[in-house]
Amino acid sequence: MTTRWGTRSGDPLAADARLGEPSRPVAGQGDGRVRRAVVLIHGIGEQEPTGTLRGFLDGLGVGRAAWSKPDRVSDNLELRRMSLYGRSSRRAPTDLYELYWAHHAPTSSAPQVLAWLGRLLRRRSGWAGGPAAPALNVLTLGLLLTVAAAALIAVVMVSREGVRAWLTQPPFWVAAGLAGAQTAVRPLLTRRLADAERYLTPDPSGVAARTDIRTEGLELMRRLHTSGVYDEIAVVGHSLGSVIGYDILRLFWDEARHPTFEKAGPQPEAERLVLDYSDALGLEAGEVEVFQHVQRRLWRECRERGVPWLVTDFLTLGSPLAHGRLLLDTRASSLQRRQDDLELPMCPPMPSLAPSADADERSGSFYPAVLRRGDLERTVLVGNHGAPFGPTRWTNLYFPARWLAFGDPVGGPLRGVLGTGIRDVAVHHSGRHRPGWHRLLPLHDHLRYWDPLPGAGQRRAATVECVPTIRAVLGLEPEPGTDPTGDRGDER
Repeated sequence: MTTRWGTRSGDPLAADARLGEPSRPVAGQGDGRVRRAVVLIHGIGEQEPTGTLRGFLDGLGVGRAAWSKPDRVSDNLELRRMSLYGRSSRRAPTDLYELYWAHHAPTSSAPQVLAWLGRLLRRRSGWAGGPAAPALNVLTLGLLLTVAAAALIAVVMVSREGVRAWLTQPPFWVAAGLAGAQTAVRPLLTRRLADAERYLTPDPSGVAARTDIRTEGLELMRRLHTSGVYDEIAVVGHSLGSVIGYDILRLFWDEARHPTFEKAGPQPEAERLVLDYSDALGLEAGEVEVFQHVQRRLWRECRERGVPWLVTDFLTLGSPLAHGRLLLDTRASSLQRRQDDLELPMCPPMPSLAPSADADERSGSFYPAVLRRGDLERTVLVGNHGAPFGPTRWTNLYFPARWLAFGDPVGGPLRGVLGTGIRDVAVHHSGRHRPGWHRLLPLHDHLRYWDPLPGAGQRRAATVECVPTIRAVLGLEPEPGTDPTGDRGDER
């Protein structure tokens, strides 16, 4: 498979000082080589610092070729930077960073998580028609039948033996079963789903943690952009990490979307985006590849016009954003309204809805603005604050759910929720599953997007192999003629 990163032409554009503090030494300072950065954002659970990044590289088959270096960008001294050195035009030197946020996640009790899940189940309008609808329908029906059966049993016992006997002499197996279920489910609730509950619930108790996570992510993006070392950046989010990455990109775009006066000039690609791709839900599946070529050309044009934005690709793996109608609706505002207000960006980006009497009055996703320098004026096109996915391509990988028990119930296609310019890719594992009951464990497939499994992968209709697809999106194919598991190359 060929890389999507494209070759670089010309000198790297200077970092925009507007993005924050002066740059600090990062990597390869002064060696004159073009570098790329990949930022990996882990998902739910008690992750170890750099643990997800090491597993990610090992799963892609490039772990033995990576050099572990000090992470000079993050303030977290537990983290490392993993560097891959390309010796051919196929793979440029790439530094991989991990945005580690588990230490910011607040604790939640099992009752809090159960209450959150109960609220989600009650909002059937949010998940009806979504990728998890069959499983949630069965779960809701099962809960209702269980409650009805319990009520019927209680009535029968009371009528036969009286209230005192029912309260003081419950069957032993009922008590033992409840205790065992609580013991088994509590770690899943408090160690995994608690992270999602706190981050995705617009509750005052989670504001501080969400702010800390987003602030750390924004600071990482600022430092990578102002370092002057990197020519391109890709962001990879797994599970809840995809939601965090989405938040960071939409927030950072507002800081890095403006052209400079000195580099102002024609912007035909921005004009094309406004004219041809103004409907965020108007693309057919077969048109996405062409649209992503348009995005790549728009990104190059933005760089030529002084826009400091370096992010070329956003890759999501098993993203809960597939259930956006369920998770992103709030009591104060619906998902649709938040998208209309450009609070939640779409791909392609939406035009701006003017707050005027005419509710249909809109300006393009890239709007004209006048830059002044003394008596001189120059007109440029500026992406609105909801247009990060004008120049940035979005690829989403997911394991299709099958028979309610297999596949990834967390992830799913995003096109119908966040825009038809997203490249949804249904994937299958890059190896054969070991037969056994462990496949029925909760989140089994969800945790194995880059897990190297023994044996040849089992092909499934309308899917592609997962690991090669990740490599292709990130430009991390193994070097030709080398063993990716054993040859570390030359350190530079």
